Order: sequence, then C-alpha cells, then structure tokens
Amino acid sequence: MPIRPANLATMSATIAGAIAGLSNREEQAPPVRVTFESGYEQTLENGGCRTLKTGQGGVTGITTESKVRFALFAGTSCQGSRALASGHGSVSFGDPVLAGAIVIG
Repeated sequence: MPIRPANLATMSATIAGAIAGLSNREEQAPPVRVTFESGYEQTLENGGCRTLKTGQGGVTGITTESKVRFALFAGTSCQGSRALASGHGSVSFGDPVLAGAIVIG
C-alpha cells in the first residue's frame, strides 16, 4: 500500500505533536493507563514510544491526569507503522483500537 503525501503529512504531524514535549528531559510525562478489551490495564510512565501488551484485545480507553498527547500505532513500532488514533488527555473508544504501540509526550 503506497503512502500518499496527504497521509504522510498527517502521520508526521501526529508523531511530532505526540513527542513535542520530550525535548526537556526534566519534565516527565505523567503516567498513562491504557485499558484493553479484556479489562487488562497497562500503566506506562515517561514519554516516548512504548509497545503495548499483546493478547488483550483492542484498546478501549486511555486515562491520564493531565492533557498528555498520545498516538496509537498499528505495529509494535512507532516508526513505519500506521497511526490509528491520536489526541490528548483521557479518552474512551466506542470501537476497540487494535494498536501495538503508543507514543506518549
């Protein structure tokens, strides 16, 4: 599947927005809790790209105490994978998102 210029621009903007706050290492992103279809909750601390737990179904929600930016990716890597969802702050998804990695920033 070819990457169209419009998709590449969207993906680049998503990644840039999600990791914009990572340049200042003294300011750590607050913990983020990712909830899966199975009910399993994975807590992620610090920012950057993190691999999500496998075998738990899709992501049904992201909970954080502040407006932390995030982006969910289809593969287990944040580079070369398709961005599935992005945003900031806590969110719940009506349909589970089958993501393998998340960028937090």
